[in-house]
Amino acid sequence: MSAGLRFTHKHPTTVVFERGSLNRLGELVKGLGGKALVVTGRQFAKKYGYDSLIKSQLESAGVEVYFFSEVEPNPTIETADRCAEAARKAGVDFFVAFGGGSVIDVAKAANVVYSLGGSAKDYLWPRNVEEKLRPLVAVPTTHGTGSEVTKYSVLVDRETGMKVAVSGSGLLPTLAVLDPLVLKHLPSDQSASTGLDALSHAIEAFFSSRATPFTDMFALEASRIAFRKLPCAVEGFLDCREWMLYASMLAGYAINYTGTNIGHGLGYPLTTRLNLPHGFANTVPLLGALEYYEKYAPERARLFAEHVGATGVGGLRGLFKELCREVGAPTSLSGLGVRREELDDYVREGLKYKRNLSNAPFEVTEEIVRDIYERVF
Repeated sequence: MSAGLRFTHKHPTTVVFERGSLNRLGELVKGLGGKALVVTGRQFAKKYGYDSLIKSQLESAGVEVYFFSEVEPNPTIETADRCAEAARKAGVDFFVAFGGGSVIDVAKAANVVYSLGGSAKDYLWPRNVEEKLRPLVAVPTTHGTGSEVTKYSVLVDRETGMKVAVSGSGLLPTLAVLDPLVLKHLPSDQSASTGLDALSHAIEAFFSSRATPFTDMFALEASRIAFRKLPCAVEGFLDCREWMLYASMLAGYAINYTGTNIGHGLGYPLTTRLNLPHGFANTVPLLGALEYYEKYAPERARLFAEHVGATGVGGLRGLFKELCREVGAPTSLSGLGVRREELDDYVREGLKYKRNLSNAPFEVTEEIVRDIYERVF
């Protein structure tokens, strides 16, 4: 007898999705406090004048503004701790994260440290952060991570060389301001990488042992949009980038409940070893994982293919590979400069990401990890 539908839904983030909504930031943050730490990357906000815009918007609401503009791509635990220290010195009441996933992730982890004490390292998975933190406003500048609505912060542990996560409902932003106009500055390669990150979230959420009809709703729609809109987003069309921003958000909702699995777990070593952009790093192993999804979950694979409008031969891997080629993404390890004699290292490192691999709809053994890397070599 079927156990029936079963899920728990709680999502406290208020989402404002509108072109030009950044120009209303002042009114949107009213009531959050009198001092804010604005967290940004090292160049983007300043280059395009968004630091001044955000400052003026916050000051118009009577908020005293401080900046932390030291977030690097693939940020470290130390960066999050430095951000928390900047918040502590200023005595801020809330955070505003303006940037891609790296920036928002740093602000989240810094909020944990600032609110609860210690170091980001003290809160790594499997620790679950459920405590109430300071308010956090997330303004994404890419259409990739969905971090503005997720409970995850992914950082690099320099001691181990691994990607690590701080997670829990306490990390969910208070407010997400999604202004598609910000995406007009996104370079085409970053559009491709972050868009594929959003799609990998959606695919991995759908093919997850923790998937439910509720998460399928988000994952399937995000996938359908991404397959149609990512190519024209990469070409620079704002309407397409707007849809990708929406798809990224939907996929973020999905992975809040399912987590990620093979693409991310086996993609992290590509990022840490090759400094490959996160979205591209997920893409290559996901090509191999799709064949396993089709083998172990054929009915779900059929449903997925129908929903995204897949036609022709080659299965889901063929469909995904064609999209990767269309947007200029890598499709093989050898094309990235990986040597065959290095595969043992990738297998060993990939197996360490149990928090991801355990979410797959089948047991991911060492033999499967090796085979996936071989299939995409």
